[in-house]
Amino acid sequence: MHEKRIGSPQRDPFDALVDVLAAADRYDFALAVIPVAFAVALIVATVTSVSTPQMLAVAALVGALVIADACYFNPPVRDGGRDDQGST
Repeated sequence: MHEKRIGSPQRDPFDALVDVLAAADRYDFALAVIPVAFAVALIVATVTSVSTPQMLAVAALVGALVIADACYFNPPVRDGGRDDQGST
């Protein structure tokens, strides 16, 4: 037996995922890269002979570069095209 909610149309989960990814911006992806870098580092350290501290240092460097890029090299701007100091 399959229930269908009254008043809410069924939505394809793939369409919902596409909508969420389309709404994500550069900074959402930057924040997603950091934990992925650490997860990949732990997997690589487990599978290969590279030590865990070395791989975590590489992941920390990747995270630091992503944060530096998101905060300093390509900082967010207001909707009017002006940055936080008021210059255009």
